[in-house]
Amino acid sequence: MTSSRSPSRQRGVALIVVLIALLLLMLAAAAMVRSFDTSSVMAGNLAFRRDLTNRAERAIATARAALASGALSTESARVADLGTSNYSARKLSNGATGVPLVLTSDTAFADAGLTAVDISEDSVSVRYVIDRQCAAAGAFDPASCESRESKPDPGGSDHQRKPGGIAGPVYRISVRVSGPRGTQAYFQSTFAN
Repeated sequence: MTSSRSPSRQRGVALIVVLIALLLLMLAAAAMVRSFDTSSVMAGNLAFRRDLTNRAERAIATARAALASGALSTESARVADLGTSNYSARKLSNGATGVPLVLTSDTAFADAGLTAVDISEDSVSVRYVIDRQCAAAGAFDPASCESRESKPDPGGSDHQRKPGGIAGPVYRISVRVSGPRGTQAYFQSTFAN
């Protein structure tokens, strides 16, 4: 005795299985779209951050050029503050994050007598300050300044320190990059001439 099932009972079960499969496919597609949107936002944020970094590097290069061949190229020009080049001959006061207070506040920037115009392009504004790491303005004094000994000649191996170097002050360049939607990023670089 074989029992046969009626075909009408089996048709309803197949429809339910197909609807569940379609629901699972729809949920998977929605998850993929959401994942793609998150990846796009993250890629956009990384590109925005890289753009701010590139603009800060250009500001650091501008400041270094002022020290190498511009208004601050001579040691006599560096003994006193030069507001038109955003230069301070003494170490500027820092906030808790190590960023000079003149960069975090427009009022402090103006009160310090710094008057160089910000570099503005495509709704991004870049402001930099250069401060010599000395306790006071005036002639360089190794006792009151952070200093670094330079090599006496450029020849030879770089990894070997040569005797007879000349001590010189350390300079810090701090940069604030202000972008759209109120974003701000800070960058710093130190060097000795």
